[in-house]
Amino acid sequence: MKSDQLRKKPQQVRSKLMVENILEASIRVLQNFPHEKFTTNRVAEAAGISVGSLYQYYPNKRALLMELEIRAVNEMIENVEQLLFDTSRPSEERLYRAIEYFFVTESSFYDIPFTSNFDYPSQLNRITKSVDLYLKSNEYLHQSDSDFLSNYLVSFVSGTAEQLNLRNIVDYEPWIEMTFNLAMHSIKSHKEFSNKPY
Repeated sequence: MKSDQLRKKPQQVRSKLMVENILEASIRVLQNFPHEKFTTNRVAEAAGISVGSLYQYYPNKRALLMELEIRAVNEMIENVEQLLFDTSRPSEERLYRAIEYFFVTESSFYDIPFTSNFDYPSQLNRITKSVDLYLKSNEYLHQSDSDFLSNYLVSFVSGTAEQLNLRNIVDYEPWIEMTFNLAMHSIKSHKEFSNKPY
């Protein structure tokens, strides 16, 4: 919704610093108050600005929470990519560590009253492309293969993490192991079905 988006995009250094200050203050408010007490007035006070100044950039608290969620998702994707492409480790270990990181990080999203879990096509597309590149660069997929397997793996891992959180399961270790094993089984099965030289 347009009313929930950033009102004006900061261009100058001063405006960019103001937005960063507002977002850092939002995080502090979330850390120090119950979720239902998160308000634009509290954020403005924590940022040391007037609520009118805050409204120049964010029309309401929902817009602030959406921005925090988008940034958190982008940061998570960057870290997953670093784990997937850390060539100092064997490829299977990289996938295991990426799944493990994703499970733990995904769980923290449910502790914050985000918007909650809006569909972010660009983020989903980015992580799918990264998984596809990981699979192809490690010869789990042929270069000419479609992104079907990548889409499947992203949906499978994120869906499993979501279900664990909905059921308040906090012991992730057995689920990480099972998810990794099923992901590797899917990768190997896809290789066999495609019957192409790798």
